[in-house]
Amino acid sequence: MPTQNKTARWKIVLGYTAFTVFALVACFFITFPYSTLRARIATEALKTGLVVRIDTLRPGFIGVVAKGVRLSQPPGPLSAETTAALTSGDPDTARMLGPAELGEALVVDSLFVRPTLFPLGVKFQASALGGEISGMFSQAKEQYIGLQLDKLDPSTLKGLTGLDLEGRLSGSLKLTLPRQPGVGGKPGAPDLSQADGELSLEGQNLLLKGSVEGSGVADKGSPIALLFPGGLPRVPVGELQALIKFEKGQGTVETLRLGGDQLEIVGSGTLKLKQRLQYAEPLMDIKIRVEPELVKELGTAGLGLSILPPDKEDPKFRVGRLSGSLGRPSFLGKR
Repeated sequence: MPTQNKTARWKIVLGYTAFTVFALVACFFITFPYSTLRARIATEALKTGLVVRIDTLRPGFIGVVAKGVRLSQPPGPLSAETTAALTSGDPDTARMLGPAELGEALVVDSLFVRPTLFPLGVKFQASALGGEISGMFSQAKEQYIGLQLDKLDPSTLKGLTGLDLEGRLSGSLKLTLPRQPGVGGKPGAPDLSQADGELSLEGQNLLLKGSVEGSGVADKGSPIALLFPGGLPRVPVGELQALIKFEKGQGTVETLRLGGDQLEIVGSGTLKLKQRLQYAEPLMDIKIRVEPELVKELGTAGLGLSILPPDKEDPKFRVGRLSGSLGRPSFLGKR
């Protein structure tokens, strides 16, 4: 009689174990309370002054996939009804709220997030702004933020910036934020004003096509509207190279150059971080060179460049000083 082949016992054990783990993971993702997660994300974002709305959440490979993510900063305090709608976990309720109350939104088409163990945190990859954004976020004794920007399209930010700018932007951000002293020996909130790291940006073929009608930049009474009553002119911006290194919140500008044949802007100095980014304090010397044909296109603003003193090292440049804060900058001629 032919002998029967018996399956090895270890193969049976391994098979049942693999099936059990697969079934456990599948059930976890299928039954996961995504509405509760959506509400928690919205709640935590509001604590930082941001609004986050997510159309759909679904399981991904060892992670979660979000579609239709919108981030915005409200122009003023939110009402109790709006806050309740945002934190309800119901995407239809949140979708009914408009930019008048929530601000113009930055839209992320898709976002994949997965956990990491070493270090403990999350990694993400997003399709947004016509390109790709990836990075990592970890939170232990210190908070780490890492971002990688790949070929973003600045024209997708018209609604936020009020500028019709085309081209491509790439870059990276790496910041380590120490924690403030907490209560009862526990670590407190991350301190942006003491961050270490660096920011680098690179832009190619940048072209300013004008300002967006109806935006804050073009509003009557704004500095841009006063200088350019007919809207911003077409300006071939050219290339961008920037590198700022931070040590204990003090940023040193290693490289800052923007421009091409007709326009060139070179910067040097420092950027002091604060707890909120809009309060960060630049102290930079800005050198500007504009060719005569572009000066004519700039009109009043072009003539205003003549008020700035010439650079002692290269008279082709005019030099000024950028100070104040990122939220309320001040630019005057350097004495």
